[in-house]
Amino acid sequence: MRILLVASRPHDASAIEATLLDEGHTVTTCTDGRGGPCRGLHDFDECPLEASVDVAVVARAVGADDERSLAEMGAVCAVRHRVGVIELDPHHPSDRSLYDMADEAERAQCELYESTVAAMIEPILPAGVGATANVARLDRDVRVSVLLSGYTDALQNAAIADRARAGVRRHDRFARVIDVTVVQSAC
Repeated sequence: MRILLVASRPHDASAIEATLLDEGHTVTTCTDGRGGPCRGLHDFDECPLEASVDVAVVARAVGADDERSLAEMGAVCAVRHRVGVIELDPHHPSDRSLYDMADEAERAQCELYESTVAAMIEPILPAGVGATANVARLDRDVRVSVLLSGYTDALQNAAIADRARAGVRRHDRFARVIDVTVVQSAC
């Protein structure tokens, strides 16, 4: 997995980074090498979120009494880019698999896409026709499948696809490809 590692304290990050690298993950950070919290400040292309990141991991001790700092700003940027964020305690690793936590974060993101798409298409559905939206993502490509429970004509299907695409774009302005399929269930 490609992981964005974020931490306020360098020793928290190094403890988790060593484990992630040992497990074969690719790890990147936001720090610019000069003590600054953002590599993309001077050159957007240097931001790790400009490339594809599977999940952001915030290394933060549970019960840490210090406030969140600017060094954790990468987690905010990850949320804006619709990347799942996981918090791990470097002193007490979780019993759960990182893959399971990343899958859970991805499912939560897809549910947000689905609710946004549903809200966009509901007002234009013909009477008696219901719809279910399913969303999957790969990197920055979003695939939406809208399953209709009744008949709609080609013009209505095009309008539904346009509204679904607009829903994804409203939710995620960083999506590169938005592919929408409208399918009528067999009656």
